[in-house]
Amino acid sequence: MILMRKNNIIVLTLVAFCATTNAQSFSVKAKLDAVTATGFYAVNITPQLSSYVAKDFRDLRIADDKGKFVPYILRTTQPAFSAHDYIRLSIIKNELADSGRSILVIQNTDTRKISMIALMLRNAAVTRTATISGSDDMQSWFTIDEDINFQKEFITDSDKYVQTIHFPTSSYKFLKIVIDNRKNNPLNIIEAGMYIDVEHKQSLSYLTNPASAFTQTDSTDNISYVKTGQHASYHFDRIRLLIKGPHFYKRNVDVITSEGISSFELVSGKDAVFDLPDCNDTNFIIKIYNGDNPVLTVDSVLTEQESKQAVAYLEPGKEYYLLMHDSTAVKPVYDLRQFQDSISYNIPALNIISFENINSNKPTAGETFSSKWIWPAIIIMLIVLGFFTVRLIKEVDKKKA
Repeated sequence: MILMRKNNIIVLTLVAFCATTNAQSFSVKAKLDAVTATGFYAVNITPQLSSYVAKDFRDLRIADDKGKFVPYILRTTQPAFSAHDYIRLSIIKNELADSGRSILVIQNTDTRKISMIALMLRNAAVTRTATISGSDDMQSWFTIDEDINFQKEFITDSDKYVQTIHFPTSSYKFLKIVIDNRKNNPLNIIEAGMYIDVEHKQSLSYLTNPASAFTQTDSTDNISYVKTGQHASYHFDRIRLLIKGPHFYKRNVDVITSEGISSFELVSGKDAVFDLPDCNDTNFIIKIYNGDNPVLTVDSVLTEQESKQAVAYLEPGKEYYLLMHDSTAVKPVYDLRQFQDSISYNIPALNIISFENINSNKPTAGETFSSKWIWPAIIIMLIVLGFFTVRLIKEVDKKKA
C-alpha cells in the first residue's frame, strides 16, 4: 500500500509539472499611468503596442500589481449609433368620396418594405377607423390591414400632430388608406412619411505606422514588384501609396499578404489608399500591372491601422500593466463585453509609461522550469516510476511464493 501511495504521488507530481510548463508566459510588459479615481479608462492601441500582440489581440492582458487580470473590452474609437431617419412619401391622391370616406393614396417610390406610416394632421380631437390596402399598378388593390384606430389625440404647443399607422410589412408600390368619417367632416392630412432605423457610424480614424522600407523592381513581364518590409509587426488594414507617373494612368494592383491577395485599381487623380484584411506581416508584396505603359514609380509605402482602444474598469491605489506577446495565449472572454454599449466614449485615457522585456532567464509567473528541462525531467520521472513499479512486482511475487 505504501508503494502504491508513492506511485500515486509520483503520477500526480508529473501531471502537475506538465500543467505548470503549459502555463501562459507573456514576454513583454508595459506600465500604465497612475489611476486617480475609480471608473473606466481607455488605453489607446498605438503602433508600438500593436507590434507586440497578435492581430486578434488574443495575447493582450491588463493586470494589476498583484498579477490579477482585469476584464477589458476592445473597441474602435468611433461609436456607431442608431437613429430614426424620416423619409417623406408622395401623396398622389387625397380626396373625399361620395360615401364620406377619405381616400389617401401614397406612393412607395423605392418599393421599400414598410410597416408604418406617419401622417401629419391638423389638430383634431376625434377618433376614426381606417383600412389600408396595397397595389403595384393602382388597378388591383389587396387588403393589408383593417379596423385601424386613429387615436383621439392632439398637442397644445402646435396646430399639428403626427398619427402613426402600424400594419404588416409590405412593399407595394402604392398604399391606399381609406378613413371612415361616419358622416363627419374629414381629417386634414398635410403630409405622409415613414421612419426607418439607420445605424450611423462616424468616419473611421486611422493611425499611421512608421514608414515601411521597400524596393521596387520593374520586371520584363511588365509588372512592378514592390517588396515592402515593416520594421516591426505593426497591425495594418490599410495601405497608402505615393505614386509618380504619367498624367493619366489606370493600373491593376495586387497586394499579397499572409491573408491572401487583395486586388485594387490605381487611378490617376485618386488617392492610392487600399483597405485590406487585418494583418501584421513584417513583409508583403505589391504588384503593379503596367501592361504596355510606362512604369509607375512608388515614392512611399505607408501602412495604417484602425484606431482602437482597450477599456477597463480600474481603481486608484493600484499599479496596472499590459502583458503581451505569448504565442500560447487564448483570447479571453469577459462578461464586460455584454455591457459595452453602456460605456461612454468620453472617458480618460491612460498613457503607456514604458515597455519592458520580461523573457529573461528567470521563470515568469506560472513557469517553474525552462522549457529545455521539460523532457529530461519527464524522462527522469518515468525512470523513477518504473523503478518503483518493478520493485512492487517483485514484492508481490515474493508474497505469492
